[in-house]
Amino acid sequence: MRLLMLDRKLSRDVVKLAAPVVLGMVAQTSVNLADTIMVGWMKDEVQSVAGVAAIGITLPLYWAVGGFLSALAVGTQALTARRFGEGKPEGSGRVLYNSLSAAFIFGAFASIVGALLIPFVFPFFNSNPDVVRLGIPYAQLRFLGVLSMVATIGYKAFFDGIGKTYVHMTASIVMNVVNIILSALFIFGLFGFPEMGVVGAGLANTIASYMGMGIMVAWSFKPEIIATYRHYRRSNFNWPVLREIVRLSLPGGLATIVVMSGFLLFMKIVGHIDQQEWLASFPRASLFDLHRMLNEALAGGRASDLLPLASGLLPAIDGLTAGSRSPLFAAGTKVIIDLMSISFMSAMAIGTATATLISQNLGRGKPRLAEQYGWEAVRISFLTLGMLGFLEVIFPEFFLHLFTNKAAVIEASAFSLRMVGVVNFMVAAGLIFMQALFGAGNAKFVMYVEFTLHFTCLVPLAYLFGIHWNLGMEGVWLSAIVYVVSLSSILAWKFWQGKWKYIKI
Repeated sequence: MRLLMLDRKLSRDVVKLAAPVVLGMVAQTSVNLADTIMVGWMKDEVQSVAGVAAIGITLPLYWAVGGFLSALAVGTQALTARRFGEGKPEGSGRVLYNSLSAAFIFGAFASIVGALLIPFVFPFFNSNPDVVRLGIPYAQLRFLGVLSMVATIGYKAFFDGIGKTYVHMTASIVMNVVNIILSALFIFGLFGFPEMGVVGAGLANTIASYMGMGIMVAWSFKPEIIATYRHYRRSNFNWPVLREIVRLSLPGGLATIVVMSGFLLFMKIVGHIDQQEWLASFPRASLFDLHRMLNEALAGGRASDLLPLASGLLPAIDGLTAGSRSPLFAAGTKVIIDLMSISFMSAMAIGTATATLISQNLGRGKPRLAEQYGWEAVRISFLTLGMLGFLEVIFPEFFLHLFTNKAAVIEASAFSLRMVGVVNFMVAAGLIFMQALFGAGNAKFVMYVEFTLHFTCLVPLAYLFGIHWNLGMEGVWLSAIVYVVSLSSILAWKFWQGKWKYIKI
């Protein structure tokens, strides 16, 4: 029990810095959660279930591109905090200028090219016609927001690095409120607005994301910020600084691509299980009999016999069509991921605060204190997010019902959510160790671990358990649990090893 006891001063420092980040990142996550909840509660069941599944495919695609570019935040925050800890505020400002130069150029390029390529890429991950029809325009609208995502996270990394974590919190709360209002108007067609369904969710999200970016930009122009950090001078552009940002950020960006690629393949396997379940429920014996009788009727020239055959075949065809319109496991997996994202973002927020404290204390020449902050953050997450996982184990239907009122989706997902809840505290610990290593400048190790585990553990085991061994959705999520336990254990060992204390950036 002593291992779980908190140090009052250390925990206060972590919570003080992390609380605004938690609120900000949870608010930012709520933008995506609002999409799932509102689409999940649409009256049209076909649009609702397929729409949730479409969002589930879109977000990993969006994050694979936007998250790769947003990894500039890893280098930006690490260098900003290190220069701040060294007492060089203008050095922090120089880091921001170079980070934003890359963010705006590559973010604009990715937004345009990504939106154009979506119609060719999206169908690979789910062949369900309703999911594809709803998902392509939704994904295109989301990709137009990659620029705002990358720029916003660049500003966030700077403000987090200098300890002003409340700036992004403010922008995220405003962005979330705007998104909820616009989503309700566009999805359901309230107050004279056109009823746009899933597409309306994408439009609302993109508009809100640019509003959030605008708030971050406006904050950076506050006179006291300009006077202290002098970040908007052209002379700040510096190739060595930009190279150092990219050097520190690239492993994190590649790790993001690996993670999102793994999740996309994970979702593809879930979609395959949906198809398996549909085929398994189809009356094959009846079809065989109908086929034999049809051939006999045609051979004997008895056209009148075709009418009862047709009446027997139509319900089967109707069942076939209905099955293709109900990707229950894909929708359920998206809901579980959304529930997990509350833990993801809370842990990422605590990890972001921890990365700042670690980098600042390394800059001040206090590696032992930096390490203590890392372990303290893990204890905090264990006590808080571990409790959330416990509640998910006890009341899975309650949590699932927050996101969808479709009984079939809830029934298909309840046991998988219980499984995930058991390891929720390990999800949190793994993410905090990851951010701590990022803050220390050891992003390469994280990239190697993510690559290895996604393509030797998560994806192969999802196929083995879910499809080959026919364990279905529960088998797929069992592979995710093996991945989480492995990731958390390896990163904990690396942090405990302590070599990150001596990395120079």
